[in-house]
Amino acid sequence: MKNKIYPCLWFDGQAKAAAELYCAVFGKGTITTDTPIVVNFELHGQKFMGLNGGPQYQPNPSLSFYAIFETEAEIDAAWQLLSEGGSTLMPLNKYPWSEKYGWLSDRFGVSWQLVLDNLEEVGQKITPLLMFANAQQGYAETAIARYSSLCEDASIRMIARFEENEPISGKIKHAQFFLNDQLFMAMDGPGAHKFDFSEGVSLVVDCLNQAEVDHFWEGLTAKGEEGQCGWLKDQFGVSWQIVPRQLMQALSNPDPAAAQYAMNALLQMKKIEIAKLSPAAAKPAITVQTTVDAPLTKVWNHWIEPAHIVNWNHASDDWHAPKASNDLQPGGRFVFTMAAKDGSFSFDFSGTYHEVIDHQRIAYTTDDDRKVVITFEAIENQTKIIETFEAESVNSLELQQGGWQAILDNFKKYTEK
Repeated sequence: MKNKIYPCLWFDGQAKAAAELYCAVFGKGTITTDTPIVVNFELHGQKFMGLNGGPQYQPNPSLSFYAIFETEAEIDAAWQLLSEGGSTLMPLNKYPWSEKYGWLSDRFGVSWQLVLDNLEEVGQKITPLLMFANAQQGYAETAIARYSSLCEDASIRMIARFEENEPISGKIKHAQFFLNDQLFMAMDGPGAHKFDFSEGVSLVVDCLNQAEVDHFWEGLTAKGEEGQCGWLKDQFGVSWQIVPRQLMQALSNPDPAAAQYAMNALLQMKKIEIAKLSPAAAKPAITVQTTVDAPLTKVWNHWIEPAHIVNWNHASDDWHAPKASNDLQPGGRFVFTMAAKDGSFSFDFSGTYHEVIDHQRIAYTTDDDRKVVITFEAIENQTKIIETFEAESVNSLELQQGGWQAILDNFKKYTEK
């Protein structure tokens, strides 16, 4: 999944202006969400959130962004655009660690470290860099270990330390580490600084379900501080937002009453509880069924084999399933890609199996935390399929039932043919 963890920049009504500047500076940029409160944008495939939160907080150099440029012309042009109305922390110049490097804060207060380097070697155009300074000085290594322990896929690429003749010898001068395949950097800041970690730049964790919300919330609030509406500060003072995908679905519900209910519920929460975003905490169950004119063995194989799944797993002729993977066992996962044939839209339908009884029953939980049970029953030379699933809160029950039934009907047609 792209950008499991991504930065949120706090602005006082200037999120779109900032996003437009960064798209111009770095190229390969696009604004993906444009609302009065939130402006999301991507730079070289990396997601950023701009939040118009008001004057309360401002970004500062405690969490800066390390940006790679491969030619002097590119780094010079970027420096000129970013420095207009901003301030310089370290001039753009030659340093022992780089032929060309500079550190500045732009006119919105966002801090950038620009460096001439090989992008292929670093592997990421823009990388968040956390500086542990003042009371947090010396805790960079502890923080890296803590964050890594919370992620399924984490590793340390390198750690360079201050030498004996340097300030805070033995502490981290520069570290690079991966959290869920994304590169982050960290350092211990020598000397006294006029800034500390704040809500001005936070890190958003994009969660698939309540289990992930609980995992990150509990892990990061240990010795930390709970905030409102999914915000928290960890034990080092770094601000995080632990956000389930279902939150945006609930807030953008086409039913204004349901959307307002979700907003009112959110304002009462610290940790976000997905079930409480909907007036009905229990998800209604919907059942669809069909009888396939084919023996159970054939029906079962057509249902579980990816080579067959891609041929029937769509609700209408203008959609198709270009990819499918299926690890049919308890704890195994499936990912079915569904896409419009004109290329306008696609999404992954995915989940984890928790029960598999061969040729009889399959039960799984989708990544948006809904339970599904499918039963197969042989009736002479035919097979009856009953599929029961928990509904989501965005689309009407009638629309959901129609869509799932259409896919089941398509399976019947494909298997019988």
